Amino acid sequence: MFWGHFPGNMQGPGIFWEEAWGSSNAESYCAHTVPIIHGYMELCSRDGIYLKLMQDGVPGHAAGDTVIDLQESGIEVIFWPAFSPDLNLIKRVWHIVKNYLQDNFSEQMSYDRSRVTVKEAWETIVQDEF
Repeated sequence: MFWGHFPGNMQGPGIFWEEAWGSSNAESYCAHTVPIIHGYMELCSRDGIYLKLMQDGVPGHAAGDTVIDLQESGIEVIFWPAFSPDLNLIKRVWHIVKNYLQDNFSEQMSYDRSRVTVKEAWETIVQDEF
């Protein structure tokens, strides 16, 4: 899993789900991803940029513990109706990333190689595409 973000038309950081974190579920999402998101949002707020989190409804994101953890961290979440990927703006960006990977890395990759290539694909996205 790779978490990426863009506030407006700027590219934010990308987080690659570390193999050592185990499977992506509510517990591991709250333990690893939420603190990173919270830290980034805190840094942005110091510069007067106030962000909201938009995420899909996969079980780890929508779990009660996750919702509570996000609320306790002061992270405001934008929800959208189920089966509405057209409302999630980052889906277009993921399409660009997937095309880049298919065009440049057709072979089966190891976990370590995947980490490098996905981050490389993320870095190729230009401002106009956000």
